[in-house]
Order: sequence, then structure tokens, then C-alpha cells
Amino acid sequence: MSERLVLRNWTSVEEVPELLDVWRNSVEGGRDFLSAADVDAVANALEAVYSQRVSVRIAQLGKEIIGFAAWSETQIELLWVRHHDRHHGVGSALLNDILALCPAACIQINGQNASTLSFFLDHGFQIEKEAEHTDQLARIQLRHVRLSAPDVSR
Repeated sequence: MSERLVLRNWTSVEEVPELLDVWRNSVEGGRDFLSAADVDAVANALEAVYSQRVSVRIAQLGKEIIGFAAWSETQIELLWVRHHDRHHGVGSALLNDILALCPAACIQINGQNASTLSFFLDHGFQIEKEAEHTDQLARIQLRHVRLSAPDVSR
């Protein structure tokens, strides 16, 4: 990425079609396994974006939106990056932005998506519980755990 990544607040519901394009590109490009429940969850989260019940950050290069995240006070609802922009720090930048505001944030993910699970575990999340099984898919609840500095006072 030769241009500088900019994180910004979203400006209006008029950007939602671009956010849908990012989501679609990420899913189709990565051939991520999505169940009907996953698609419903994205639809519900985007409904929350439309109704402005969540905070939304946009990751942008130049004039192109390449990723976005949406979250409530304690729950990350969405975090998507265009497929060809993955592994360049975009998701990490968005996630770190959320964690600065919500250090104990949690997220529910599809338990069969190993790359997503690995991403969140690498960023200090721990498995809190396996949630409901939908369409034979395990949903995993992850919570961010701040690692404290070791006690060196002894």
C-alpha cells in the first residue's frame, strides 16, 4: 500500500452501499465459509449501522473504502477488509481503534473460520464460550483480555 491508511468516522447512511461492497469483496475473494446465520448477522449489523445504533469506523486509502468496523459499547458487530487489502494491517488498525475505546470488547464469530479465530486470538482475545449452534455451526464468543505487566516487585 503506497498511500497512507486513514481511519475516519463514517459520514452517513449513503456510505452503506460501499460498506456492502467491502463485505461482499471480502467474502467472495477469501471464499470465507458463511452460513445463512452469518449472512443474517451481517444484515442485522448493517441494519444497526443504518439506524445509527453502533459506532462505525472506515479504513480508507485515497478515496477508496477498503475496510470498516462497527461496534456497540462492548460488542464488535462487524470488522471487514477487502480481500486484496488483507494482511496489510488494515484489520489490526480498525481493531486497535475499537479496543482503545472498548478494552473489554467481545465478538461472536463462526467457529469454523480458522483465519478469523486466529486473527482475534493474535490480538489478545480469548475464547469465552461456545454459543448457540446454528445450522450445525458452532458460534464462538471471544472477549478481549488486556494483558497486565508481570509483577516485578518481588
